[in-house]
Amino acid sequence: MFYYSDTVHTLATQMEELNKLIWLMIFESYGLGEKFESLMINYKTLVRMMKYMAPPPGEYESGLFAHTEKPVSTVICEDQVSGLEIEVKDGQWIKLSNLSPSSFVFVVGDPLKAWSNGRLKAVNHRVMMSGDKDRYSIAAFAIPGEGTIIKAPKELIDEQHPQLYKDFNFMDFFRFAFSDRAKNIESGQQLHAFASLSPPISD
Repeated sequence: MFYYSDTVHTLATQMEELNKLIWLMIFESYGLGEKFESLMINYKTLVRMMKYMAPPPGEYESGLFAHTEKPVSTVICEDQVSGLEIEVKDGQWIKLSNLSPSSFVFVVGDPLKAWSNGRLKAVNHRVMMSGDKDRYSIAAFAIPGEGTIIKAPKELIDEQHPQLYKDFNFMDFFRFAFSDRAKNIESGQQLHAFASLSPPISD
């Protein structure tokens, strides 16, 4: 048990470091690298290990329903059993397959989309299972603490890029996304329903 726990802790720490590195790359791409420490959203990492059971022989079934991420961002480590799919702009679903054992998937969440003033896209994704093997994955979710405000930096707002979303409390949005009020709203439209200052924009 000790070795197992130590291995999981090490992997979780490395996934958190990877998440911060990607955030830094995002900041630098927008010319905000020098303001990384002051503008970075403070968060804690929640690690979850997941098992998806193989479907009955010859069947193709959902392991995880289609959704956009509600944490700020998520880093996923997959095993060699494919199943993760992303929805592209024309509505088609593309399977992420043949990933190497050292590959990680970085997923932009709705709050990071709002922070970027719509520049980053929160992709709709799901897990679809086929074949005779169970699927395992581990995910590191970046979840801000109570009272954290999600707001686009002023550097990302101008005449060509008007502010798309109001400033909002992360936990208020997180609770809304899993509330009865949001259950009939498509996952990818929940951010718009909660915080939009403009008509819906197609990703």
